[in-house]
Amino acid sequence: MITTLIIILILALAGLWFWKKGIFILAERNAVSTLESLLFSKGDKQKESIISSMMKITNDKYSKEQLLDYFLKIKGLQVVNFCDPVNFWTRKYLMSPTKLKLNYFEQVKFYETFLNYPETSGIIKRKETNKKGYLSSEPKSVFFHKKQLA
Repeated sequence: MITTLIIILILALAGLWFWKKGIFILAERNAVSTLESLLFSKGDKQKESIISSMMKITNDKYSKEQLLDYFLKIKGLQVVNFCDPVNFWTRKYLMSPTKLKLNYFEQVKFYETFLNYPETSGIIKRKETNKKGYLSSEPKSVFFHKKQLA
């Protein structure tokens, strides 16, 4: 009786750990390669130049892994379109908090430096016309909009 209780307790603790920490470890492992291929289209040299510029912004306070995590999450949220199908692990990784917190001045420098970063990898939207020939600039989404003329 006591051994089964101990086994159940161990399994419950292992499940709780996996729910709290393990899912994020798996999400990070699976999503980083996807985001790196999306954000760093020119390879490792581009990644190293971005990390070195981030190290200059933060005065070498943080490690490369923390800076890469911050960059992937912030720019990944801006680049990935959640209306399109997105991998579960990528979505879970992007919705988790960053490993470091930059102060206000570092954040401002970060956004000034990387404001229009993925210039060539952006999606070009073409203007669509509706049935009457009017240009429609509304994005397609799950919400319904009432169509009316001005």
